[in-house]
Amino acid sequence: METQRTLEAVAIKEGKWWEISIPELDQVTATKKLSEVQEYAESLATSILDVPEGSVTVNVTYGLPAVVSSEWEQAREETSRAQELTKSAAEHSRSVVRGLHTKGYTVRDIEKVLGISFQRASQLLKD
Repeated sequence: METQRTLEAVAIKEGKWWEISIPELDQVTATKKLSEVQEYAESLATSILDVPEGSVTVNVTYGLPAVVSSEWEQAREETSRAQELTKSAAEHSRSVVRGLHTKGYTVRDIEKVLGISFQRASQLLKD
């Protein structure tokens, strides 16, 4: 029984075309439709290897132009930092509200002095 072969392919948009390369086979094909990329990659692999359809698995990853990839990575890093800052700000807010409450401030007092809603002050005390 023949084992299933697995290959890696990379598809990158080049103008109107999706260029699909399979480095292990040193082969490239192209299609205009993103929806056809997987089919074309598998067809190329089976054709070059001269094996029946379905006997090769092709894992397609989608590449980006370097400048776009760099910008996307920067955006992901900024999102991560923003999430960390949001978490830190929430912890600080809870600490301030709890500190005021332990000093005898009521929820209404906290609402007024911090300029937050009664509901938010209550939430911060419960969190």
